[in-house]
Amino acid sequence: MIRLYYAVLPPASAMTLHEGGRALLRRVLGIQEEELRFAPGGKPWVPGKPAFNLSHSGRLVLLAVSGAGEIGCDVEDSARNLRNPERLRRKIAGPGEDGEPVLALWVKKEAQYKSGLPGGAAFSFSLPGGYLAAVCCEALPDPIPTPERILL
Repeated sequence: MIRLYYAVLPPASAMTLHEGGRALLRRVLGIQEEELRFAPGGKPWVPGKPAFNLSHSGRLVLLAVSGAGEIGCDVEDSARNLRNPERLRRKIAGPGEDGEPVLALWVKKEAQYKSGLPGGAAFSFSLPGGYLAAVCCEALPDPIPTPERILL
């Protein structure tokens, strides 16, 4: 089972995105800071808890949780201006991905990379405030989960 959560930090918040991500983890998984462990590449994990991944952009933090194997996620502000998008498309597009918007392709590839599943199943979705996100896991969930907003 895959669950998705996000939090939007208020503009006046003194909380950084990094702190917001950890606060979201504590709230959703019910963990303490000292329980966090980090894999050699820096990916966080918690012994005895489901696999998860965090991403942030602008003032939004995204958390993807999987009870069925590895997971990766990415979120970007859809107003992000990519330099030389066609060059980027040629570099990262796989077979059948030529017509996909470059930013959608980027978040899916980033989620795949962060999951450690290069051939994993990825899906993308929009979040309030003009954000585009993607999740990669071992198999597409059915149905695709709806992200839940968490107030920090």
